[in-house]
Amino acid sequence: MGELPYICVRQRAGPLVKECRSLRPRLSHLDTPFERREKNKILLPRGDTSVCRTRVDRLELRLALFGFEGSFYTLTFDDDHLPANFRETELVWRSFYRRMRLWLEKPFDYVYNIEGQHGDHRYHLHLVVRDSDFVPAVIRYLWNRGWADDEPLLRGKGDSYRRIARYMLKEPTDGITIPIGKRVCRWSQSLNQKLPPAERFWAERDTIRIPKNATSHGSYQTQNEFGSYKFAWYIKEKKTGIPYS
Repeated sequence: MGELPYICVRQRAGPLVKECRSLRPRLSHLDTPFERREKNKILLPRGDTSVCRTRVDRLELRLALFGFEGSFYTLTFDDDHLPANFRETELVWRSFYRRMRLWLEKPFDYVYNIEGQHGDHRYHLHLVVRDSDFVPAVIRYLWNRGWADDEPLLRGKGDSYRRIARYMLKEPTDGITIPIGKRVCRWSQSLNQKLPPAERFWAERDTIRIPKNATSHGSYQTQNEFGSYKFAWYIKEKKTGIPYS
């Protein structure tokens, strides 16, 4: 098994690199329940996030495109401007987005989502934009319906873009606060255009090299008699004066 070529997938997004290498078995209608279960440990590993299997995977990659200059905002409403429903909240976002476009006078990268189920159950927005496009003082000026709190997209070494991706997608549609079938998290088309395609290639070994100076990293692997799977991710060290975008 070790002499067979490994199927490799590598995805880059800003300073984030995610890669998996596997020897993949084939399913058969003759497989016993045990054989099928063991093969699926390789074919559908729980640690597989190098390709876009889930909403969290897709959002994580878009957030990584902000590099080290993204800020995460929580936009809340005062009592006088609190929307009555999800539709009104969507209209507020569109109005706010127009104000941002007029201020910057050019298109910009963004990710936003609408929430309203946790905490005190008031509608609010989360937003990610580049510091080079909007400093916090400008966002607070443009958001004239309540309060705007900000924090860095990455909190420092050991943090990951996946933390914010999970947070922004934590609320399911409930049919009341969040209508069924509504996409509560959206991003600019420009981020799709900036995401490079996944690299697919063959390799003789399953070694995934993680740079010693990576600011954050993680890995997962599994192996059995039917095949093997290895996954790793890391965030490259920031180069002074050269933001990833």
